[in-house]
Amino acid sequence: MKNKILIIVVILLVLVIGVGIGIYFSKSDQGKGPGSVYGPEAAEGGVRLEKEAFSVNMPEGWSEMGAPTGISVMAVNTNEEITDPAAQKINFRTYFSVVYDTLGGRTGEAYIQFFKDSLDQAVPGINITHEQSGKVNNRDAYFMEAEFNQREIDFKVLVVVVYGAGNDVWVVSFNTPKTSWDKYRDLFYQTVDSFSMK
Repeated sequence: MKNKILIIVVILLVLVIGVGIGIYFSKSDQGKGPGSVYGPEAAEGGVRLEKEAFSVNMPEGWSEMGAPTGISVMAVNTNEEITDPAAQKINFRTYFSVVYDTLGGRTGEAYIQFFKDSLDQAVPGINITHEQSGKVNNRDAYFMEAEFNQREIDFKVLVVVVYGAGNDVWVVSFNTPKTSWDKYRDLFYQTVDSFSMK
């Protein structure tokens, strides 16, 4: 049951956290989230976020924000210029998040299928446009790109499941309006490639 709850948290992130960013995040609140330790400068001018169990590069100009319970990291492009009128209306900002989960007794393949089934149930009409197995810092990983419409906005997301030691799983997700995908795609993949477990 714990596994199901954490997956639903990720799904909700993909759908609604960006909507709320404009409400509870302002430039005056920028800064390190709880427990953050900034490491040496990351590539491309960003900073390296050092957490207890992992580290990841935060792109230049992005800010870490206080993440909801169950979310290990959330970072937002606070200086983004929004061009989509529907996204402007809700003050959406492109973001990424990192969530810890467990396989819950499943194989890696069964976990991915469970994840996809949960997405289908939670987001009617979601369309997975690309998926493949790969590696993130020598760890097995599974990459999914998907599109969906929420609140009259066409979104495109990248969700990467990174397998840790034993039963551990880390889910790194990125969310942006579909109109901004080409601008962000390479940055999203570079960011997930920087993800490293300790």
